[in-house]
Amino acid sequence: MANRNINDIYNIIVYIFQKDRGGFITTDEVCLALDNAQMELYSDLFKAYQINQSIVDGLSPFKVKQSFTSASDGQVTMLGDYQHLLGAVYTIYGSSFNTVRFVNDDELPNAVKSQLRPVTLTSPIAIDSALGFQLYPNSVQEGFYTYLRTPATPVWGGTLVNRVLTYNSLTSTQIEFYDSYINNIISRALKYIGINMGEGEVEQFAQSQTQQTS
Repeated sequence: MANRNINDIYNIIVYIFQKDRGGFITTDEVCLALDNAQMELYSDLFKAYQINQSIVDGLSPFKVKQSFTSASDGQVTMLGDYQHLLGAVYTIYGSSFNTVRFVNDDELPNAVKSQLRPVTLTSPIAIDSALGFQLYPNSVQEGFYTYLRTPATPVWGGTLVNRVLTYNSLTSTQIEFYDSYINNIISRALKYIGINMGEGEVEQFAQSQTQQTS
C-alpha cells in the first residue's frame, strides 16, 4: 500500500496544476486522471511481466489466488475484477491437483473424444468462455487459479464547503500501488490533464510543496 494517501497525491497534483496553469481542478477530475494513469502503468507492467522480479513485485498487490466450484455443467465464472490469468488452472479430485489443459474451440470436438488422453476428472480440459471458462467433463468440479485483479479506483472522499476541502480517509479509496510507483502514476496523470512532467520533476515539486506546508 502506498505511504502517500489520496489526499497527499491530490494536493501534489493541485500544487503542480496551479503552478503551471492556475485555476482550480476538482477531486473527481484528479481521481479520473489517476485511475487512467494507474491502468496505463498496470498495462505496461503486465506486458513485461516475469521479465524481472521488480516488475513481478510491482503487480503483486493485485495477485489473487481464487478457489472455485463450477456449475453443474462445468462452467466457471471469473470474478468481476478479473484482468489476467497467471499460470495454470487446477482442479482438485480427491487428494490430487490436476492441471487443466486449455484447448481452442476448434480442437474441442476431437479433444473430448481423444483415446490417447481421455477427458476425465483427473485429466480435465477447458475452453475460454464469455464469462470465464468451461470445464470438461461437464460436471461439478472444484479447484483454484491465480489471477491479476483490477486495481481499486482511487476516490478522494470528503467535503467541499465554500471551496474548502476537508479530507475523510474513511470515505476514500487509496491507490494500491507501492509508494515507489506513485511519482510514475502522478506523472502519467498529469499528462491526462495536459501537463508533461517526468518523475524527477514531480518529486521536486512534491518536496517543494511539503516544505511550503510544513
